[in-house]
Amino acid sequence: MALYKHIIAPLDGSELSEQSLPAAHLIAQATGAEVTLVRGFQSAPQWQVDVSHGRHSGSLAAAEHDRVFAYLSTKKRALQDMGVASEIHVAPTEGAPVDAITRTAASHPDGLIVMSTHGRSGLTRMMVGSVTARVVRAVKNPTLVVRCNSEGRLLLGDRFDNIIVPLDGSRFAQHALHHAAGLAALTGAKLTLCQSTQGSDYFETHTEWGRMDGEAGVRLGGPSELSDKVSDLSVDYLQGRAADMEATFGLRDVGIANYRGMASEAIVNLAGELGNALVVMTTHGRRGVGRAILGSVADQVVLTSPAPTLLVRGPVAKGAVDSIHAGERVGAGA
Repeated sequence: MALYKHIIAPLDGSELSEQSLPAAHLIAQATGAEVTLVRGFQSAPQWQVDVSHGRHSGSLAAAEHDRVFAYLSTKKRALQDMGVASEIHVAPTEGAPVDAITRTAASHPDGLIVMSTHGRSGLTRMMVGSVTARVVRAVKNPTLVVRCNSEGRLLLGDRFDNIIVPLDGSRFAQHALHHAAGLAALTGAKLTLCQSTQGSDYFETHTEWGRMDGEAGVRLGGPSELSDKVSDLSVDYLQGRAADMEATFGLRDVGIANYRGMASEAIVNLAGELGNALVVMTTHGRRGVGRAILGSVADQVVLTSPAPTLLVRGPVAKGAVDSIHAGERVGAGA
């Protein structure tokens, strides 16, 4: 079964939106998925309609449709020039940008959305009210977000050598593993599973280790020892998941990485160390992303990582809610 049968690349005529095309090319080349280039356009405002001069609302809308169609057709040729061999569709869609994208995505439930964004002075510009953020909240499709730096340069290599999956011990976070494994198998990239755990400072200031140490004959040790124990548990967990990935998906040499400290910093640092990386992580979707739009791990990774981020909508069944809460407690969930 194909990982993605369709790639949806929203464009708006700006250079920023067009920075998503190289990423769409990489995914299409790996998966063989068809590509749809979509751009929303608005109906002509009433003040532009002048029947006496032949400016009917229908004719103005048709003219705008044709203009958008011509623009998308030039980007179709650009993708073909990059080497995309699969079928490429152009979809001028009447409506606001977010509505046009979500309607297109709904018609391709097995599709991947590819979008670009700035990570500039960041949260206000990128995550509050931007089209990218609103699409991530609204759709069920996985969404690949490619970031440009402050100079507008695309932070994307010509291939994916490494795929990073942040985990936190919850089933919710593990929902991203299928996507990561599929892409690793198709691209030949090395898969690395990572988890961050708390350092000794955390146990010293946020726990009652001193009072609990020695109770019921249990020796906990100091903050450093507690941090070491939690780190060891993390390594055991990651090794188990890595072995599962190798057995289930036939992958070789799945790597693991345990960091101590903030989850977002650990992910971003690992992406920088490995190079030509792709981060694949689960996000809470509508209510979760809307609630945690400022400061969640996924937001911080999208805003600061040198690697593109593939956000996978997590399950929303009742059993998944417990995992979501567990992920929030650990701090590595999206």
